[in-house]
Amino acid sequence: MSQADFFINSRLLSFLSNQLGWKNLNSIQKKALPSILSGKNTLILAPTASGKTEAALIPIFSEILDKNLEPVSVLYISPLKALINDMHKRIEKWGNYFGLTATKWHGDVSPSKKAKFTRNPTDFLSITPESLEVILMNKNTGQKERIFKNIKYVLIDEIHYFAACDRGVQLNSILNRISKYTNDATIIGLSATVGNPDLIAKWINPLSQANIVQDDGGRKLQYKVFDLPEKAISTVLQNYQDKKVLIFTNSRRTAELSYYTLKKEIKISNIFIHHGSINKEIREENEEKFSEVKYGFMVATTTLELGIDIGDIDIVVQLSAPNKVSSFSQRIGRSGRRSSLQRTILLSQGFNILVALAEIMLHHEGKVEKIEISQESTDILFHQILSTIFEKGKINYKTLYKELMGCYAFSKISFNKYKFLLKDMQEKDYINITNNELTLGYQFEKEFGTNNYLNFFTVFLPSFEYSIKEGYKEIGTLDIAYAIDLVQGDEFNLSGKLWQVKSINHEEYKVHVTKIASPKAKIPSWHSEGAPISSLITNKIYEILQGNFNKKFLKPFDESSQETITMAIKKAKKDGFAKGILAIEINEKGNIYIYTFAGDKANKLLLKIFEMYYEIYNDFTTPIYLSFKIKGDFKKSDIESIIYDLENILSQKSTQKQLDQLTINFKKNKFIKYLPEEIRGKLKMDVIFDKKALINSTINKSIYFIDESTFRKNMFKKV
Repeated sequence: MSQADFFINSRLLSFLSNQLGWKNLNSIQKKALPSILSGKNTLILAPTASGKTEAALIPIFSEILDKNLEPVSVLYISPLKALINDMHKRIEKWGNYFGLTATKWHGDVSPSKKAKFTRNPTDFLSITPESLEVILMNKNTGQKERIFKNIKYVLIDEIHYFAACDRGVQLNSILNRISKYTNDATIIGLSATVGNPDLIAKWINPLSQANIVQDDGGRKLQYKVFDLPEKAISTVLQNYQDKKVLIFTNSRRTAELSYYTLKKEIKISNIFIHHGSINKEIREENEEKFSEVKYGFMVATTTLELGIDIGDIDIVVQLSAPNKVSSFSQRIGRSGRRSSLQRTILLSQGFNILVALAEIMLHHEGKVEKIEISQESTDILFHQILSTIFEKGKINYKTLYKELMGCYAFSKISFNKYKFLLKDMQEKDYINITNNELTLGYQFEKEFGTNNYLNFFTVFLPSFEYSIKEGYKEIGTLDIAYAIDLVQGDEFNLSGKLWQVKSINHEEYKVHVTKIASPKAKIPSWHSEGAPISSLITNKIYEILQGNFNKKFLKPFDESSQETITMAIKKAKKDGFAKGILAIEINEKGNIYIYTFAGDKANKLLLKIFEMYYEIYNDFTTPIYLSFKIKGDFKKSDIESIIYDLENILSQKSTQKQLDQLTINFKKNKFIKYLPEEIRGKLKMDVIFDKKALINSTINKSIYFIDESTFRKNMFKKV
């Protein structure tokens, strides 16, 4: 590598060449250099395992060495502790060579190490948003200045994850609050999959939009699709015992069942499991063991979609296609790091075969779901108002507005709406307003003060699960709905092992178990699994059903799965599914089916609209259609009138108010319940539902009534 070509520090060039054995920088690393070295905010988009992390680290290390930057010069932010641990090891490896220091800070790091860092900051700080919130609230001004004043780079990993959720709103606000301590820090975002990068670039900094640096090369995808149930996993993997295989499932239950099946039917020792309900020490141990073996199987859920280093993967197996194209792309990106070829096998059945084909086509087209980012995140504003007052002690209400509105997530909250929220918070005694000065009210400490405000720092809701313990060792957790029915002597499978219940403490949410040997596998179930299928996928499925796709994509599908697709196209044509048509089925039993092909969130919204006008029952939704019965008499024209008037209905404030009442038990995060009713309804509309997809799927469509759908009966046999 030549220093003249890349303007990289000579010591760093030597390290890359001699210590890491690099011969050259790759495409994304070359593209990112000029943007970052010129001090511009930068969004780096590249597939998993493409070297995008190094694309950020190379210019950062070069600048630290060239300019002798003072600690803390780099703030690395990640959504997961596991990613922080992984990145910390990488930074330490590079840093040790140059005499640079690094600290990781999250809930598992000891208070003594955090205190040491506060006294003597290191060059790098790897941290979660919640821990940054703790620093802002609990450290004095001098400590915060010492930590933040020298920051030149803020590196946000998996930025698409942050931008799409409440933690991202919190982070967006925190970075804005930190900016008063820093001197124009450069923000660098890393992501593998973003459907609308321009919006993420604005989210990074609305006043200085990030440069988008994208790897357009990509890697070729080689895939096979089998019409097989998930339990047939051993049949497929018998031929890959000499390979390193990462197996993705869409649920923890399927992960446990698949792991049990593989251990029972394939006689190799290198079989591991990884999901969110397994204790973190066991997960980390499995990560380390799998990363070191040359061959073996790792069964995982979404916990390994993000970039935790588990070594070179030969092939990715997916037990059913995931519900998002972004997940599909993330998963296959884990393979082929040593080559330009990504390899994946999918086991799918029924409707999921159509999902698999749609995702393969969309991935080929470079399309993934667009991230929706609110600029009116009033629920997190509620949290940030309280957090900032806690930090300052007291603050002028106009000054606070100016300080908080500098981030994208609050940029469309008007001053009047802000004052309306403050008035409501004052009435509920969360804040006091005296002579335009804001202080904390009695209700704030009463509601959030337990455990030294520990539960206040996180904006997401905790998962209420039972802790599973063998003696003093925690094995993992079980969903409350499953654990509540356990009794002494019951057996279940967790972390790939069989356990028997010794005792249950329902007051403390604990189950004490002992390990047993048993031929039976009793697999627990967990709730809240699986993302909704978006309109991007369902719209593509509708194109497929009209025969509007290149048949070359079907060649890697086995004969049975090809027959399923051919049959689906034939049945859809018979049902009248065509461009510009909205098919509605009313069968002889009075069941109504509306085939929107608009995705889960849009169909849930349409169902709630009908619930506003009629007493309905036997209701459910799929990503393709919604179904319900109406009590009492109705005419076809009644259904038509609602669908043709949807735009008007959805624009009315009364609709938002009614939807708020119909979804009263929905908890977006901890803080939505504290908001005024008028604000709550708007937030729920944005989060639970997909208004845009619903309108797009129904507007300018001709309604076509059918008696009975042969497509539904064949593709959705259970419903």
